Amino acid sequence: MFRSLKWLYPGLKIKRWILVIYLGVVISMPGAVFLMFALFQLKDDRRYYLQALAVAALAFTIGGVVLFTGVYRLLKSIGALLQKRGETSKTLVDIAYERRYLARGPKVVALGGGTGMSNLLAGLRSYTADITAIISVADDGGSSGKLRKEFDILPPGDIRKCLIALSDDAPLMEQLLRYRFPEEELGGHSFGNLFLTVLTRLSGDFGEAVREANRMLSVRGRVLPATLESIQLVATHPDGTQTVGQRKVSESARPIERIRLEPTPPRAASDILRALASAELIVIGPGSLYTSVIPNLLIPGIPEAIAARTGVSVYVANVAATEGETLGMGLADHIAAIEKHVPLRCIDCVLINTGEPDRSAAEAFAAKSSRRMLTDDEQALAQSSGYRYIREDVVDPINPAWHSPPKLARALMEIVESHRE
Repeated sequence: MFRSLKWLYPGLKIKRWILVIYLGVVISMPGAVFLMFALFQLKDDRRYYLQALAVAALAFTIGGVVLFTGVYRLLKSIGALLQKRGETSKTLVDIAYERRYLARGPKVVALGGGTGMSNLLAGLRSYTADITAIISVADDGGSSGKLRKEFDILPPGDIRKCLIALSDDAPLMEQLLRYRFPEEELGGHSFGNLFLTVLTRLSGDFGEAVREANRMLSVRGRVLPATLESIQLVATHPDGTQTVGQRKVSESARPIERIRLEPTPPRAASDILRALASAELIVIGPGSLYTSVIPNLLIPGIPEAIAARTGVSVYVANVAATEGETLGMGLADHIAAIEKHVPLRCIDCVLINTGEPDRSAAEAFAAKSSRRMLTDDEQALAQSSGYRYIREDVVDPINPAWHSPPKLARALMEIVESHRE
C-alpha cells in the first residue's frame, strides 16, 4: 500500500495526466445526460430536442479531446519511465513489443562461434527473446589468446561478440565493447574482452562473469560458454601428424582427419541441456567447420541432447568457402565431417544460400581470391543421410562472405513454422 503512494511523488508526470483523464470524463458526463434527455424526454419537442443534441455533441467533443490528450500523454510518461537511460527513440509500443510479443517467440538454441554466430543472433533477436547461444571456447588467437595465457581465463572474444549482438543497451555501449585499444601496452585488447576479464576476477568464475554480463547488458536471451573447462583443439591429419591450437588449425591448409578436445571436457551444464531439450529450433552454424561448429558437438551431453530433440535442428551452410582448415571442401564434405565426429543424428535440415551479391561486391569478393561454398554436388548431398535441403537467398548482398542477418533469421523462422504445421 505504502509503495503505491510513491505514484503521488512530485515530478513523475503521472498525476497530472490522470487528472486530465478524470477531467475529460467529467466534461463528457453532461453530454451523456443531455443525450438521454433528447432521446427519451424531448423527442416530441423538436426545438429542445435539437438543443439537447447540440449540447451533448459539444460536451462529448470537448471531453473526448481532453480525455484523448490525457491518455496519450499518460502513455508517453509511462513509456519514458520504462525506458533505460540512453534510450531516446523507443516508444511504449516498442517496449511492449520487446517485452511481450518477443517473449512469446520460439525457443531457439544456437551453437557455434565467431562472426557467423553473432550475425545469426543479430537477426534472430527480431523474432524472439528466448534465445540461448552456446559458444565455443577453444579460441587461442588474438586478444582472446593473450588474455587466456596472461590471466588463465577462457577466451572472451566470441562471447563478447554474441553479447553485443543480443544486447538491448544503447549504441554507445556497443561502441564501448567493440573499442580496441591501439596502445602497445594494452596489447590491442578490446574493451569488451577486458570487461569480461575484470568480471571474472571479481566473481572468481568465468561462467558467473558471463551470466553477470548477460544481466548488465540486458541481453535478449542469454549467452553461455559451451564448457568451463580450459580446452585445446587438436587436429589429426591423414599422415598421423597433429596440429594443436585453434589458431594453428584454422590456418592449416592440410586435410584434417579428425579433431578432438584436450582435456576431454565434463558433461555440459544443466542449463545448456535443458535449453536443448525444450528448444523449438536448434541452429548449428554458420561458422568455421573444425574450429567453431564441431567443437561444440564434442562436448559430452550436447549431441545426445540434440539427438533427443522435440524441435527442428538446422545446419546453416556457410555462404563462402573457408580457406585453411577446409580448403577444397564443399558442403557435402562439411556434412560428412560432422557425421564422422558425431555418429548421432543431430541434423534435420540444411539451409543453403542461393542468393547473389551485388555486382560490385561480387567483383571485390573475387578479387580477394575468395569463393562461394560448393553446393552444386546434388548427388553427394542426396547421399548425406536423407536430410531436407532448403535453398533460400540468405547472403548479404554487400558482403558476400557473410549471411544477411534479417534474411537468415526470416528463413529460419519459416522452417520453425513449417515444423509446427
